[in-house]
Amino acid sequence: MGAGFAHDTEVALGLWLSGPNASYGPNPRAFGHDGFGGSSGLADPEADLSLGYVMNRMGPHIADDPRKMALIDAVYASL
Repeated sequence: MGAGFAHDTEVALGLWLSGPNASYGPNPRAFGHDGFGGSSGLADPEADLSLGYVMNRMGPHIADDPRKMALIDAVYASL
């Protein structure tokens, strides 16, 4: 997908898999999609969890925005 991604990604049916990078949480079978500027949506069927994140200030990241990753870490820590 180009220079916007810092690591390899796994794509399935138009969604990205969390994979070894934990892009959508610690479950490698979780999936989601990042939007330009930092927005994101994800689902983890095994944890019975879904999350949508939008912000009012766009960032420079296409995938794995640090704000999204901190939010995911906090949500999973609270489970």
